[in-house]
Amino acid sequence: MSANKGRGMQIATDMARRKRDAAAADLSRGRAAERAAHNQFEQLTAYARETESRWTEQARVLATPELMSHHYQFMTRLHHAIHLQRDVLQQHGRQIELLTARVREAELRLCSLQMVIDRQRLEAERLMQKREQKQTDEMAANLFRRTAAAAIEGSSR
Repeated sequence: MSANKGRGMQIATDMARRKRDAAAADLSRGRAAERAAHNQFEQLTAYARETESRWTEQARVLATPELMSHHYQFMTRLHHAIHLQRDVLQQHGRQIELLTARVREAELRLCSLQMVIDRQRLEAERLMQKREQKQTDEMAANLFRRTAAAAIEGSSR
């Protein structure tokens, strides 16, 4: 493997590794944002249950039409906020799927490049062994010829 080709593959591998690491960091941030959105959703739903429970208790004692109207308006807004937060959670879920796919693709690219580098290294080693074997064979053949020539010369005297 030529030095330039090897250097180029190393650069490509380094870039692929950086892209994979960046994709993994994006996924980590996405998961953190999803957890935060989920926590907010849980807080909103818990607050809605708690408020409804308190209202049920208070309505038995003091329930004027104006107070009931305010309560229903508030609960409508709260349920709307819960619905919006549910949408945010779904959006985060879709984003996590995309980010996970990006990490998978980046990891696949890195593995592919690593496999190419390994194949090139193995091929270079095989060629080196072949060259060494050829040199060894040539040296043995030359030694045999010299030995045979010396034996022929020695027997002809």
